[in-house]
Amino acid sequence: MPPTVLETVMNRASVRAFESRPVPREVIERLARAGQQAPFTGQMYSFVVTTDQEKREKAAELLGALVLRAPVFMLICVDFRKLEKFIAYRGRQNLADDLGLLFLGIQDASYAGQNIVLAAEEEGLGSCFLGGAPFDADELSPIFGLPERVYPLVGLVLGYPTDRPAARPRIPLEHCLFWDQYQDLTDADVAQAMSVMDAGLIREGYYSRLNAKIPLREGQEDKVGLDEYGWSEHVSRKYGVHGWDMTSGLMGKLARHGVHLK
Repeated sequence: MPPTVLETVMNRASVRAFESRPVPREVIERLARAGQQAPFTGQMYSFVVTTDQEKREKAAELLGALVLRAPVFMLICVDFRKLEKFIAYRGRQNLADDLGLLFLGIQDASYAGQNIVLAAEEEGLGSCFLGGAPFDADELSPIFGLPERVYPLVGLVLGYPTDRPAARPRIPLEHCLFWDQYQDLTDADVAQAMSVMDAGLIREGYYSRLNAKIPLREGQEDKVGLDEYGWSEHVSRKYGVHGWDMTSGLMGKLARHGVHLK
């Protein structure tokens, strides 16, 4: 029996090793069509797909070598340009401010992206999101011909996997599912959640296998070995050591691409 939708969701994991065989065009079209069937506010998305070696090499310089390990790269974009053409079709102009529009556009594109990766599982494909795309908009836009009011949200690699990794752990459900009102986490709750995340990823050597340990600042002594480097240390370094480097300048990038947040 084929897996249920819930089984597909619960067992899906990011894939980082792919066969070299191409993915047929009609399969990609089915995935994009599945993306379109996601809930939306204004269909503010576009999917730019390439198998071109030169374009993938350029994208890999920005988003990492994984772009070249998979035969297909997709750039999922928030697309205000298209929405505004739809509004103009009825003789009107867009009156929504760009900050509100950005929230709604991210919703549209994110829902579509998740549909695409679930449809990819159904097609026997593996996938992995590459979240650095918004911070490389200046460089990605000319590679893929993105005009003003079209902004890259996330990269996605697709291909036939050489292996199927197990689903990664998540924090305990009781720490994110709250009934009737939000429940702030206690120190004990945080410790429990991090112990669950760390134990699973350290046990399988996840970061060691990917060589994904984030370095500290120059001059800071790193006392955490790979045998104890888990998710809590990884996420703390990602946002608590390099967070500013990773996210600063985004307002300027958006403005250069025609998205103005007041």
